[in-house]
Amino acid sequence: MTLSRLTLSRRLMRRRRAVSALALLAIGTTFAMASTSTAAAKPKHHVLLVCNGTVKCPDADGVHYYKSLQLAVDRAVNGDYILVWPGHYRESVTVQPGHGLNHDLHIIGMNRNTVVFDGKKTGGSAVHVINVNRTWVLNMTGEHYHTGSANAFYWTGVDGYWGNYLTAYDNGDYGIYAYDSTSTGRTPSTFAFDYGSWNADSGIYIGGCRDCNAVITNSQAEYNPLGYSGTNAGGALYIINSEWDHNAVGIMPNTLTSEPDPPQDGAVIAGNYVHDNNQKNVPGSGITAIAPVGDGIDIAGGANNIIRSNLIANQKHNGVVLHWLYTPTLLNQVLSNKFKHVGYAGGPGDADIANDVTGVMNCFDHNVDITGGKKHPATVDPPNLLNLQNCGSSNPGRKQGRGIYEFGDPIVTVVTALNAVGITEKKDFKGPGPHPEAQKTMPNPCKGVPDNAWCADGKAVFKAPTR
Repeated sequence: MTLSRLTLSRRLMRRRRAVSALALLAIGTTFAMASTSTAAAKPKHHVLLVCNGTVKCPDADGVHYYKSLQLAVDRAVNGDYILVWPGHYRESVTVQPGHGLNHDLHIIGMNRNTVVFDGKKTGGSAVHVINVNRTWVLNMTGEHYHTGSANAFYWTGVDGYWGNYLTAYDNGDYGIYAYDSTSTGRTPSTFAFDYGSWNADSGIYIGGCRDCNAVITNSQAEYNPLGYSGTNAGGALYIINSEWDHNAVGIMPNTLTSEPDPPQDGAVIAGNYVHDNNQKNVPGSGITAIAPVGDGIDIAGGANNIIRSNLIANQKHNGVVLHWLYTPTLLNQVLSNKFKHVGYAGGPGDADIANDVTGVMNCFDHNVDITGGKKHPATVDPPNLLNLQNCGSSNPGRKQGRGIYEFGDPIVTVVTALNAVGITEKKDFKGPGPHPEAQKTMPNPCKGVPDNAWCADGKAVFKAPTR
């Protein structure tokens, strides 16, 4: 496939912007997004309270409780907060423009483990955000969504303004926090402290946006075909400091021509713990039914992605694999990751990092394998000949421009295809397993929330039930 000079120029510009933004983030520390803005004076916003009674509601006099999250969303306007009390919510919630809502909505569960959205008796996704900019969905669980969109948390179709520059600072309880220094503290759309399992598409999905301006942080997805799915999603998109395990594939940015804004271009995947994504016993719907098994991070037809400072462990086939899906993989950087017990199946193409034959100008640098407690260079397929895979100055020709990069291995192309169609790795879904063990919940879901019956001076009035 021949790419025009203009297309290459645009993709290179997108990668440089992602690198500049990444330099401002403290990768390696807990990166959690506080549910408040900066110190600028904030207008008063409504706080809507949701409790469906499956867990006893707080005994607060004169307080109106919405029996479902959807009812509260349907009455929310820009800038509102919605707090969700622990309970079992058998609903699929859609957040979409209308009735004074098109941006800035906070949806916060009062406990990550006991605010549970269950899709066994409904289709769709637990929470599906469509075209509502700067929506925060925090501190809840979504599981068993098997029909329709079939994700736990689903965000699509938004190109929300986040400005050209990011500023990072330490704001105490939440570690490092990022905000847009070109506006009054407006923040990107965020999934934080969320958990998704046993869904037929993914745990968390962000897609269909060229400039997504979105963050996933401090979350976990397991027992899905894809832990994270990112169809045609990029541009100020950060998948960071989260755990992706026991899926078929842990993290998969991907290109699909059937969805808006192809190809996938420009995500940052950093500081994650990606492990044990070898599951055949997972549900599947649509194209995710043929997700390959045994890969940690899978770039499927994506470009200009930065994969940096992740720990990737116990992967049967590949820690990171780059392969064709409607478009070749192009200009991706795999930097400073650690691999442990990866490629243990020992088949052709199995390696810490694998690049298929369609890959163009992808580079790998400073990656190490720590299997057995000793550090040595990460394994790559094809082997790194004459430093032609390096991203830095050791790559021949780098000082004169782009460098010279080797093409990938056709064997990787073949074995990935055989895996995906179920010839070498056949999926065998036996039904959802048990509810997972308790996850780390938000330290204080009331922090920054306007005073209401459940929160006063930024602290909880009632103790939310835990598992």
